[in-house]
Amino acid sequence: MRPGARWLVLCGLVLSVLAGAAPANPAMSEAREDAAPWPTQGRIIYRIYHGDSGIQIGRATHTWWHDDGRYWMESLVETTGLAALLKDFRYQQRSEGAVTAQGLRPERFSVDQRGKPHQEARFDWVGAQVRINRGDSKRQAPIVAGDQDILSIAHQLAQPGAPKAPVSLTVVSNKSAAVAKVRDLGDATVRLPLGQMPTRHFAVHSDDGKVKIDIWLAAGQHWLPVRIRIENRKGEILDQQAEHLVLGEPAQGNPS
Repeated sequence: MRPGARWLVLCGLVLSVLAGAAPANPAMSEAREDAAPWPTQGRIIYRIYHGDSGIQIGRATHTWWHDDGRYWMESLVETTGLAALLKDFRYQQRSEGAVTAQGLRPERFSVDQRGKPHQEARFDWVGAQVRINRGDSKRQAPIVAGDQDILSIAHQLAQPGAPKAPVSLTVVSNKSAAVAKVRDLGDATVRLPLGQMPTRHFAVHSDDGKVKIDIWLAAGQHWLPVRIRIENRKGEILDQQAEHLVLGEPAQGNPS
């Protein structure tokens, strides 16, 4: 395969992975004892690699803000370098909602992708339903306390009131609401563009393959998500690895 064709294939994988979770268990009430205070605002910039190839195909900028009762977060994914020349891809996710004693309670999750209609999921906690509007189709699914969207789950894992893994919850995206099992895989030292970091590794996987996310929370950085690895049902993987972390000032890492 010619080099240009290979890059076109990789850019297509970005689209297919990104454009592509059971009632809560009363026994999940035990809160995390090792949770650290969640910084009120910050930004993490990730390099996006295609699988284990070591080839960078994009960059993600994740920002968040919260006060005592509300949170807002956003993730912007864009192709970079030669990949951007071959495919100008821009994919933006947003999540907003309440901060409660049990952690995050999403109210609205939305996706904007260049060239496609706006898509969103609205959480009706009173009616115990989430309504997903894809522009050309609508669907709904049941939800219970503790359920998350695909963006908020990475921060929920470190919330002081969040239940300890293993737990089951529903993970909502712009496509579906899938029942997923959250497992704590233990301590792991990972080498990132930001540097070598001690982390805690969590797996968020659904039996139907709609959700397959691995998240590494940094032990020395308020348990923030410094690596996020997403695999779709075709086995295609996007690996987001932190290269720059800002919690106010000073900044850590090199945004080059």
